[in-house]
Amino acid sequence: MENEIKCPYIIFKLSGSLYCIDSRYVSTIVQLPEYNTIPAAPANVTGMFKYRDQVIQMLDLRITFGMKSIFSEYSEFEEMIDARKQDHINWVREFERYITEGGVFTLAKDSHQCALGRWYDRFTTDNQSVMSHLRKMEEPHEKLHHSAFEAEDCMKNLEGEELKLQLDQILKMAKETYMPEILALLDQSKEVFRSSLFKEMVLILDNTSWGIVVDEIVAVEDLEIIADRKQDPMINRSSFINNVMESSKREGLIFELSTKSLITKLEELETTF
Repeated sequence: MENEIKCPYIIFKLSGSLYCIDSRYVSTIVQLPEYNTIPAAPANVTGMFKYRDQVIQMLDLRITFGMKSIFSEYSEFEEMIDARKQDHINWVREFERYITEGGVFTLAKDSHQCALGRWYDRFTTDNQSVMSHLRKMEEPHEKLHHSAFEAEDCMKNLEGEELKLQLDQILKMAKETYMPEILALLDQSKEVFRSSLFKEMVLILDNTSWGIVVDEIVAVEDLEIIADRKQDPMINRSSFINNVMESSKREGLIFELSTKSLITKLEELETTF
């Protein structure tokens, strides 16, 4: 009996995890093109486009697997950034009130205790461009919050015209230097995050009019099944996962798509709209 021809796997990302599909079942890989939505289609059928005189329908694997869509992930990040911008606009307003009227400063003086600081300290991503950009905020953010300590010290140790001059200078730096820099960096972070997130590719399946949408292609290489992970909980939970694989070139588990289950799903979808 002839040996079965072994084909490499196409490895791709999906919501931060690695997946793969046997390359023999994929005819073409294209960058996500402009496409038309399909009226009354299920949420995971995101649209269709023309490719080489064929109409290709797209199955979004994120939505199919119950994950957040890329658009939802970006929208949540954008909303969070906008909220942190407003937090710091409010912080500067309260700081100006504190300097002009006195009394007690009611907001966080420690840069790690404000909402932005707490989020930043917890935020993790393997995307180095995003992390590199966010690190640019550390210095102006720290200086902005330190302004409150500087003003407090001035109020304790100075008086009269000297106190007014020092407080005016501290407020000016906070309003005209640190704050604009923070707001600009926060706005830029949305575009950095967007450009890092929206790298979607479509794997057009062989002998079908369907393509599967994935976050990005990582590599094409040979993989090995991890024998002692055959009963991995994820496999038991999902009919779309065939095996757990490993690569000699990268760390982490790689989940192999079951092309049989995938084709069955696509056939079912074709009867619904």
